[in-house]
Amino acid sequence: MKQNMLSAFHAMLSKEMKRKIRDSIIIFVIISTGFFALGEIFFRTFKKEPPSMFIASANQQLVYELNRGYKGINSFGMRDTEIDINAIRDLYKIAILGDSHTYSINVKNTEETFPHYVEEHLNKNSQQKIVKVLNFGVPGYNTAQELEVLKSKALHFEPNLIILQYHINDTHVCNYIQPQDKELNLLLHKSKLLVALWKGILYSPVGKRFLLDWVGDKFPDALLFQEGLVGTRKAADDEVPAHKPHPPRTKDRVPKRYHYMLGEDNWRMHVREFAQWCKQKNIPFLATGFIGEEEKTVFLQEGFDVYSFYDIFQGQDMRDYGYDPDNTKSHFNAQGCYFVGTFLADYIHKRYAISQAQ
Repeated sequence: MKQNMLSAFHAMLSKEMKRKIRDSIIIFVIISTGFFALGEIFFRTFKKEPPSMFIASANQQLVYELNRGYKGINSFGMRDTEIDINAIRDLYKIAILGDSHTYSINVKNTEETFPHYVEEHLNKNSQQKIVKVLNFGVPGYNTAQELEVLKSKALHFEPNLIILQYHINDTHVCNYIQPQDKELNLLLHKSKLLVALWKGILYSPVGKRFLLDWVGDKFPDALLFQEGLVGTRKAADDEVPAHKPHPPRTKDRVPKRYHYMLGEDNWRMHVREFAQWCKQKNIPFLATGFIGEEEKTVFLQEGFDVYSFYDIFQGQDMRDYGYDPDNTKSHFNAQGCYFVGTFLADYIHKRYAISQAQ
């Protein structure tokens, strides 16, 4: 009898515990859902983000492009004022392809970019405008992407001269990549709160130190940047100092689908193909940028004319113009962009026959 009473008591206690646990779970879910909903409403109402500089590109070789809704970007996705194709048809057109240095990321206004100064300087002694410079610079691009810009964008403008700007990151993967699972990425970005919380953790000082590289290795799609794009892993710990500030250039740290961007051999192949396209279209082509002696040899072998930033700043300290050679992630300031633009314009004026109605 006593045993039966104990069993009944335990059964009743167990039932009561289960009810309390169930009720606690329900209350927790309701409260959590409420806080999540309030947080989501708050982020959507008060944390509205300005338009991003980049958008994922439908062209998989470009990976990403400049956002036409971003300040200073025209309808062609270039950092320039709006362009009327018919109005520039008879002008001498110079297409400059490059990365953040061509984009001139360290200056606020389009009128301070070095491609703008090239145009301004070449037109200054003419009674009417005879030159239009097209700025195809996109921050984080490498030579593989610039080759695709040439084929899919620049050649449509029928340029009379093509300039390719080189930088040390041209053998690296680009700054951002598209996720492997695009549908999952789209789903994750439906919640502004979750994305903000995750990015806050992942890119915090603690997250960068203990979490970022592990996530990049195991779950690269979780390196959230914006809808349609994810970040890349940092360079290897044993990377040489000049390359270390940039995204990785080794296959073990980059998804396989982007291996074609990496390394010296692929870079040479892209330079060769770039030159072949220019030759095929009978368009002169010039290389500029931070071109050392090894890179210069490659460019010359492929038929490029070469006028590097080192030629431009010969006898000058680049630090006075915003660029620190010891920090390859630094950029020229407005004075540096003016210096590059005017010297490059003088070089073009001396080397190339510029006239209208080419």
